Amino acid sequence: MADATLARRTVLVGAAAALASALAGCTLGQAPTRLAMACGERGGTYVQFGDLLRAVLADRGTATLEVLESGGSVDNLAMLAAGDADLAIALADAVAEHDGELVAIGRVYQNYLQCVVRAEGPVATLADLAGRPVAVGAPGSGAALTAARVLDVAGLATGADGVVPIALLLPEAVDALRDGTIDAFFWSGGVPIPEVLRLQQDVAVTLVDLTATLPALTAAHPGVYASTSVPSGVYDTPGPIPAIGVSNLLLARPDLADDVAARLVDALVDDAEALVPDDSVGVQYLTASNLIDADPVPLHPAAQRRYRERYG
Repeated sequence: MADATLARRTVLVGAAAALASALAGCTLGQAPTRLAMACGERGGTYVQFGDLLRAVLADRGTATLEVLESGGSVDNLAMLAAGDADLAIALADAVAEHDGELVAIGRVYQNYLQCVVRAEGPVATLADLAGRPVAVGAPGSGAALTAARVLDVAGLATGADGVVPIALLLPEAVDALRDGTIDAFFWSGGVPIPEVLRLQQDVAVTLVDLTATLPALTAAHPGVYASTSVPSGVYDTPGPIPAIGVSNLLLARPDLADDVAARLVDALVDDAEALVPDDSVGVQYLTASNLIDADPVPLHPAAQRRYRERYG
């Protein structure tokens, strides 16, 4: 079968064509499957991924995918559980709250929890956030969940040293940092975040190292958070910045049709290159060894079978 590691920018064109042809033969004369996927805010990585997946599924004749905008991970999980979406993307720490209710199609990429500040502003360290106005993520977002946990273990959630938390959508947070009405904002996504690139046209920005909180986070939530780094040059930083990484999972309900789950696996594997935004850097998970590692939720049984058929 295929090699256990798939290069980030390698697409198995011949295999994809053969599979697409076989699937087309099975569905000849039938309308493509219609799916809806809960993503996130426009300007963030989730919607980028949803848009790319929609194009891939359309090209393969697998499905027509409606990309649903939302507040983020927590909203996405609620939409999926309620039947308002067939698929959802969410952070692993948010998914842990829904153990036993959902299944995964695969682990698709890594998010970086990012605390964005002005490069020449008053905040250089996590401790500098004390008492300052900080956008802590949009309501219903995974960023808000993770940021709250970071601030809590850092002793910055309440009391005299607590931040002044403000719930803002990502574009609002970008504008507020530009205007100086907040001193920092948290967001969780791939790197770079498209909205932060927009901000950079007006304001030099950098990221705060949050990794001092990792030991406490890991003790409270084992297997969810990882030590990583934002690569050098992202947001024009002179060197890599230590960061907290959280896996993103592509999720479904257990009643998703087996053939749809299997075809989604084929799309993730064969069109990996097309599912990575052109400007994206850092850790990518669209590889054989990473896709199958969907902890803390199980793989959809048909997705698991398809991975075994392809990789043994």
